[in-house]
Amino acid sequence: MAGRGTNGRHGSRGHAGRTAALARLLHKECSQLLELYRNSESLPSSPVDGGYLVSIPPLVPQLSDAEKISILHAALKECLRLLEDVITREDADFSDEDSEYKRKRKTVRDRLGHLLASTEQLLVDGQKFEAKVKEELDGQAVSGSFGLKMWIVRVLQDLVHWTGQTSDTLRSLPAEMEKAPKTMSRRIRRGAEKIRK
Repeated sequence: MAGRGTNGRHGSRGHAGRTAALARLLHKECSQLLELYRNSESLPSSPVDGGYLVSIPPLVPQLSDAEKISILHAALKECLRLLEDVITREDADFSDEDSEYKRKRKTVRDRLGHLLASTEQLLVDGQKFEAKVKEELDGQAVSGSFGLKMWIVRVLQDLVHWTGQTSDTLRSLPAEMEKAPKTMSRRIRRGAEKIRK
């Protein structure tokens, strides 16, 4: 019975392990999606400059893994919102028949939604951080067809980065949760107060 609840030791550990596996799979698929997009648009493989679109509090060593997951959950949430915005704009401006890229894009969107739901179950007491987006889709950075393509590349680069960060962090999360699954809410609140000051 104890193993069925996500707040129990064994339940939390098992759920965290499944979430880590999901994050690793999604990270791989995001990398594939970026490559498919670059190939379909004949774009160079070098990263687009400008840094990451999604901004979060720094993942300093003093934060616990559970606190990092809370922050990364916020980043993933913004990544999903950006991806959905891009899909809407892309389909309107570059509507064409079904393609491998579009199929992979749908897989990534659906799986990212699943990862968000899964990581949300790991948040302590529902504690959530907020992530910020430096430049929105309708910003002046997106001008014309080429500007939109560069924007899409940047969104996909963010997806690769933040799913990778989440995957790496989740690998060390189960052991910590097994030791102290319910003792982190105070630390998370203190961390949030310090970061937001």
